[in-house]
Amino acid sequence: MGFMNQEKFLTNYTYEVGQDFGIEGRPASWAGSENLAHRFWDDEDDSTKIPIDATGPMSTSITGISHDEKFIAISSGLAVVVFDLETQKVCTEFKGLTVRCANLNFCPVHSESGGYTLVVGDSDLGEQQQIILFLNLDKSGRWTDEPEDLDWGLLLELSLEPVRSEMDAVYGRGSTRQLMKPVREDYKIILQKLQSNIKSKDLVRVNGLIGHFGSKPFSADGRFLLYLVHNQSTQQGMRPPEELPNVVVYDIVNHTEKHVLGGHQDAIMWTDFSPDGQYVATASWDGTFRIFEVDSGDCKHVIGPTGGQCWTGAWSPDSKHILLCGMAHQDGEGRPEVFVAVYSVEKAQQINRFDHTRLNDWVRNVAWSETGAIAFAHKTEVFVWEPFENKVISTFALKVESFMLRGFAGIRDVEWVQEGEVLIAYTGDSTIEVWNWRQNAKWRVQRPHGLVQSRRAWWMEKQKAIVSVNGEGIMRFYRL
Repeated sequence: MGFMNQEKFLTNYTYEVGQDFGIEGRPASWAGSENLAHRFWDDEDDSTKIPIDATGPMSTSITGISHDEKFIAISSGLAVVVFDLETQKVCTEFKGLTVRCANLNFCPVHSESGGYTLVVGDSDLGEQQQIILFLNLDKSGRWTDEPEDLDWGLLLELSLEPVRSEMDAVYGRGSTRQLMKPVREDYKIILQKLQSNIKSKDLVRVNGLIGHFGSKPFSADGRFLLYLVHNQSTQQGMRPPEELPNVVVYDIVNHTEKHVLGGHQDAIMWTDFSPDGQYVATASWDGTFRIFEVDSGDCKHVIGPTGGQCWTGAWSPDSKHILLCGMAHQDGEGRPEVFVAVYSVEKAQQINRFDHTRLNDWVRNVAWSETGAIAFAHKTEVFVWEPFENKVISTFALKVESFMLRGFAGIRDVEWVQEGEVLIAYTGDSTIEVWNWRQNAKWRVQRPHGLVQSRRAWWMEKQKAIVSVNGEGIMRFYRL
């Protein structure tokens, strides 16, 4: 194949399961009947079109959904659309982004006015521009205090009329009208950008970046937000202490910094509040994990160095334990050693460490269920692990013969839903695997072979449905 990219991967890849989920050697069965449980993308229960005015094709969409599942926010470029799922109408179209949208998150609770807070990550990593905007929406999803639109069409005509008149006088009437068309289009874009900048100039904004690899930016009560500053890697050279990566605990209500959490010497990959709101955990490329106290901002524990880069983690539902994942030192044969371990939060003592000979690469997608099981993705596999008994409950694996295809086909995310009874695995070609471990039943929403298209998908708890959005802004519902 020579080289591989996403389009070539989707063209050549055939989805095949090598090992299915199961319990004690019994493979999972299709839920209900195979026709109902094994679907392809066009077999949705319902669909709707979200009108999106985007710059460029919507090859990958940035999506956020409100905690009450009433609104969805979606962006495919320089605009953010807030869509009411009940009325099927656009409530707000926000174009005040200076660079491409990188992150959308609804605050997990209503604001004091009963409305919503949408946090927009405005980021161009190539230029290291990282800005977070706070967009306040009312109960109907409309942008509160939105400035009035300029009549940019009228401004456009008024601005260009002297230019047209002068050109007609010098070169003859109508002789350059065709040449003015691209000028008109370019100027139209400039005026629209000016209007966007004016409309967004009074929004609260901070310089920062939301974390990666399962980072959850909000505290459970919606009071605080986590974001990163100075988060460029130091692997090319150490910087002064004041320029090293830090985590900011930000008070959303008062729009002030509560704490700046320091100590890491390299880029921070993951941040998360504990479910009870008492702690913040971080994972960094400097080979350490840190646990901070939210009230004081003090560092309670430093775990590591592990001997390699640290990537992600997950809190236990009761906040008493934490799962930490990263790379450890290489063994005597030069092979990387993967670090997946559970620690007690009170004493930072290791409880158990996952040990499997097939783990030889990053573990960056993990989830801890309400029932106590941990799911994590490793390349094209998913492991379901009971950490306190140190027992593998189930394993799922894709069958991918080609090494080049395998890198694109791997599991991209795992998520527990329905109070920890159901596990969802999102794969590299956007096929979705669903497994109910109590019933040992499975569902699949599969990309048709040869379709060169990716989708963003997520779970909606109230509707008991998987929702996906494609490149044209069509949202599809697959109910279990």
